[in-house]
Amino acid sequence: MKILKEFSGYSGCKTLLMQSENIFVRKVSPNSTYNNRLIKQINKQKKFKNNILKTPKVFDHGTLGNLYYCDMEYIQGVSLNDYVKRENIKNIKSKFEKIFDFIENNNSLDENIEEFIINKIKSLQIGSEFNYYKDYCLDYDWKKINKSYCHGDLTFENIIISNETIYLIDFLDSFVDTKVADVSKILQELYAFWSLRASPNKFNIKYIMIDEMLRERNIVSLASIKFLILNLLRIIPYSNKKDNAFLLEQMKYIIGKNK
Repeated sequence: MKILKEFSGYSGCKTLLMQSENIFVRKVSPNSTYNNRLIKQINKQKKFKNNILKTPKVFDHGTLGNLYYCDMEYIQGVSLNDYVKRENIKNIKSKFEKIFDFIENNNSLDENIEEFIINKIKSLQIGSEFNYYKDYCLDYDWKKINKSYCHGDLTFENIIISNETIYLIDFLDSFVDTKVADVSKILQELYAFWSLRASPNKFNIKYIMIDEMLRERNIVSLASIKFLILNLLRIIPYSNKKDNAFLLEQMKYIIGKNK
């Protein structure tokens, strides 16, 4: 068994492309305290069922030393970010219609998310210069938003297109499961240019078309905008000063755009 490549990521987990008899992906917990989180993420992936969207098959899982690992199918394709860059508008629209259908069709549960949102905002360890944005997130009646199944980290980097089939990867055990979280991750791409953050040219005219599709279907709401700001605030403790300045600029832009 040999390691062919190590993928970069932000969860802290080590993700390796490996070869034994076949090529597969191995995801390993960064430490023993993260084991339970990774188990929840893999269970979420294993339970995922959709007639259109797919997810990599899980082959094996267990512990190596004191670290949990999972071996899964390697999906050879392109990220949704690269797909949007390369493909024509007709094909792009087709893919996003299926992704939006997935989000909208996730049934809501009889439990609102207010307590989870308030606790998460209050727990943020960030500087006082971000207090305005914390207050912005708190200023909403979160009782109106219920829990529902969600992917948890539906950025363009976690959506792979392989032979025109859509695969979801890297499910996340979110602090609260709600479809608003998945909408906010799509907006994190369209408004905060997350997958383009390392690119000097962050503007993509196709993003305007995707945003219009969302708004035509009434998927974008004030709740999803505020959840997006919360997403960006949660990144700040793990970012350097330059990235924090970028996040601050993006939050100003997003709130101004959606007044």
